[in-house]
Amino acid sequence: MNFHSSALRLAFLIACGLALVASGTLLYLGDTRGSIAALIVAASALIFPGVRDGDPKLRRRYWLALGLLAGAMVLLGLPLGVVAGALAVLFAVQVLLNVVVAQRVGRITLERLDQPAVMAGAEEFVQQFSAEGFRVCGSYGFHTGGIRVVMTVMAGPRSDRVAVVTDKVLHVASRFGRRSVVTTNSAAAPLPADVLRQHVAGGPVELVRAHDAALTLLDRHSIRPDVFASDLETLEAVREMEERALAFIRRVSLRTALRMATDGASRTRLLGDDAHSLDRINSWITT
Repeated sequence: MNFHSSALRLAFLIACGLALVASGTLLYLGDTRGSIAALIVAASALIFPGVRDGDPKLRRRYWLALGLLAGAMVLLGLPLGVVAGALAVLFAVQVLLNVVVAQRVGRITLERLDQPAVMAGAEEFVQQFSAEGFRVCGSYGFHTGGIRVVMTVMAGPRSDRVAVVTDKVLHVASRFGRRSVVTTNSAAAPLPADVLRQHVAGGPVELVRAHDAALTLLDRHSIRPDVFASDLETLEAVREMEERALAFIRRVSLRTALRMATDGASRTRLLGDDAHSLDRINSWITT
């Protein structure tokens, strides 16, 4: 799910524009220090609009933005206590926003479409998955933030994996009974412990390669994915996995929202033979 809406991006751009206007006005009035501080605020607001969810640089940019804001306030001569308090308030607002957005996402209802469909802007992704041997077998739709989102479901060449495609969020998934493995380009949303997730900042080809590597790694543990017998079974498996993830997001706690605001992509990085990956796999197996 995409946690950074176009409205939020627009708000950051407006904040940047207002800060630039303020900087120019202050410079014209001879307040050089205030003008520089306003430029720093503009720079902090400009960090976010182009960042995609799940980008491994997202959290670093988030902390960089807070650091720039702190620098601007110090430059204006505000006491350190006031600066620390303001940053604490901003962080608390971010956590609460995560709770609100997560609960809104959790209320999404999937609707099975009568005919397979592809969302505008997702056509190239579907073509790339097709080149990797995937084929369209159906679609789901839902509304979020007034936007109609279409999820195109594509069955993998060996029927043991499935791709779900929108205009922004892509993922490849395999089911292992009640558990699942997901390789995705968006790793912002929290997921239950029975979902083993990898984050890949790339397109369909990179996702498919990374997912293949994860299945090979799990095969060494004698763990093999379910094989879907038909398109209908594939579609029902996608519905089940998506609705379980949505139910988990709907129950998101303040603690989970705090983790969403502070954790980077390290928890969802590519699986390998390193100790961190093996711990994640062992924890997933015993779930």
